[in-house]
Amino acid sequence: MEEPNLQRQKRKGRNQNTPANGASTSFHVTSLQHITDEASTRLSKRLRHKMAAKTEEPANNCRPMNILSNDTLANILFGGFIDQAPRQLASISCVCKRFKLVAETSLTSLDLRKVKLPLLGQIINRYTNLCHLDFSNIREFGDRHMQLLLPVREKLQSLKLRGTNVTDRSIESFFGLTARERSIPIEILDLSGTMISQKAAVTIASCCPDLKSLKLSMCQGITDAFMECVSTHLTKLQSLDVSMCPITAKGCTSLFCAPSLREVDISACPELNAQAIRALVTGQIGCDDKDAPDSVDVLDETELLQRRGNVSQLISISAQYMKEIDANLLDVMTSYAPHLRRLDLRHYQEIDNTDLSSFKMSLRKMQQNGVQVAFSKSNIIGTTLLQH
Repeated sequence: MEEPNLQRQKRKGRNQNTPANGASTSFHVTSLQHITDEASTRLSKRLRHKMAAKTEEPANNCRPMNILSNDTLANILFGGFIDQAPRQLASISCVCKRFKLVAETSLTSLDLRKVKLPLLGQIINRYTNLCHLDFSNIREFGDRHMQLLLPVREKLQSLKLRGTNVTDRSIESFFGLTARERSIPIEILDLSGTMISQKAAVTIASCCPDLKSLKLSMCQGITDAFMECVSTHLTKLQSLDVSMCPITAKGCTSLFCAPSLREVDISACPELNAQAIRALVTGQIGCDDKDAPDSVDVLDETELLQRRGNVSQLISISAQYMKEIDANLLDVMTSYAPHLRRLDLRHYQEIDNTDLSSFKMSLRKMQQNGVQVAFSKSNIIGTTLLQH
């Protein structure tokens, strides 16, 4: 009987030391639920990171250059921030295909003074929208190079050929038009120091009616006949430079009739004297005292409006190295050129019997009317005015 009792007690003590079956099952269920929750939390975090990475990926690939339009990119590249020289242009074209495309389709101005002339044809054919070209002081630039500019002739707005070796043959073939062709829309032309003749200049005046600025300094083929073409054909011309050209006072009379002319440079013309300036502002080679207004005092706004229809519209006159400048000429300019704001008389030749007091008085009247007069220190009048 003792054995069964001992066995029964041992069995009872074993049962007290070990947990019940229900408690063991609940413990395992709780631990599994915790693991499952933790796994789902980590999985959800990973999913959220992946979704965030997918949404941020297009934003990272959207670079500013891809957002900007071609016109905006062209303004950034060629709007004054980058020097428009061939070397800079080559560097831009090598960045990417889009930069190269923008340069070829949007470039309008190019400084070709340092370019190798054998490459000129390739540059003109590639950049077909060029409208501002500068070949100033390239002595190697001649007639055969003018033919390379034909692809952009219809779009040209500015062409600078100062000091080049072009002649009448290339000028007439480039600017000459047939009955079927339109006029060239060029507005700025610089042919100073070239060997063009009167015939080529007349061709330019006939075929380029939109010219606003024309420079023909040191062109020995420019005469009074071309001045008549200026007033007849170049009705939009605002600035004309014929300094050091063999024109006379008769040619200056023709310029008085130019409707839009505002700036004239007749400096160092060997055939000109004070009569040329009279012709510019009065339309007459000689202006007698009886024809001039009695008063040359300071003009008020009312008088300016009354005289606007029959007086010179010139704003600037450059007449350096001019001969026979006197007080009477200054009085005529004050009366007949009320819009004048700048007068360049540097290095003018004084008359021996010049009345210094009357000259200074006439000069002060011009200055009171708003005219800025430039003169050299070597002149007697200029020295005396500088002292005061």
